[in-house]
Amino acid sequence: DGAGRTWLCADIAFKPYACGTMAHPYIDCARRLVSEGLDPDAVASIECKTAEGIVHRLWEPLEAKQSPPNGYAAKFSIPYAIAVGLLRGDAGLGDYEEAVVHDPAVRRLAGRVRYVIDPDNPYPRQFTGHLRVTLHNGDVCEASQGHFRGGRDEPMSPAALESKFLANCAYGGWDEPRARRALDALRGLRAAPRVALGALRG
Repeated sequence: DGAGRTWLCADIAFKPYACGTMAHPYIDCARRLVSEGLDPDAVASIECKTAEGIVHRLWEPLEAKQSPPNGYAAKFSIPYAIAVGLLRGDAGLGDYEEAVVHDPAVRRLAGRVRYVIDPDNPYPRQFTGHLRVTLHNGDVCEASQGHFRGGRDEPMSPAALESKFLANCAYGGWDEPRARRALDALRGLRAAPRVALGALRG
């Protein structure tokens, strides 16, 4: 029903980061604060407003979420997501490797992250993020985001999608020339699908 008239691709959400989408707004907030001049080494504590509905999956038990045992567990930890967002500037596939998960600097910063439940949080209609960062000198900085980036409220730009594609290719072992050839072939799918698919197969 609706074939040729209704296009589901308009509602597809792309994940900027390699973890659960409910953690994504927190990563965006962390990266934004660093881009505005926050020094992760100056952070004394981080308090985050959160929805009660995600506490059992992404916040508790808090000690385990601050020190996840492996990369898979880290994907379901907001304290870890915030720490890699602040320290590494991303939360891609490589940021969930075991060496990063057990990095003392990442664990130390994740251990400074706490949460408070916001009774007015719009979850599950929206995924939100909030950081209130207190520095060692007593200064406080804050960032909030009311939606998941990559979905309808803020789609990823073509440049951001291509950047993620190239990063995923690199993680998978492709060198940059091969990844860029694949990207060029994918761009050509609309104009000449047979030629483009042949290039991808080759």
